[in-house]
Amino acid sequence: MYNFNFIENEELIEIFDNVLVKQNENEKITTIALTNKRLLFLDYVTNDGLEALRIINKMNLVRTKEVYYQVNLEDIKMLNDSEYYCIVLKDNTEIEFNNKELYRLLGGK
Repeated sequence: MYNFNFIENEELIEIFDNVLVKQNENEKITTIALTNKRLLFLDYVTNDGLEALRIINKMNLVRTKEVYYQVNLEDIKMLNDSEYYCIVLKDNTEIEFNNKELYRLLGGK
């Protein structure tokens, strides 16, 4: 399950689970939701008190992935295809990932 809100005139294009994302020396397996306006990076909340209750079976709670980072598509300066696919933002931040279909939907070849 995923928990995020759309902004005005925003539509979901696709959700990608188990995407390897790298930034410098940091890497993470995550979920990415692509909309017509944003890339939303989602994962489970780890410091939620309700999660502790769910684990010890005191509460029947459905876990949802929450947005922890987002990129506006208008902030993408270019896409690169090297060892990993790479998004370069207007501020020259680079985000690498390993999903070919996401790269294609963002406009890569």
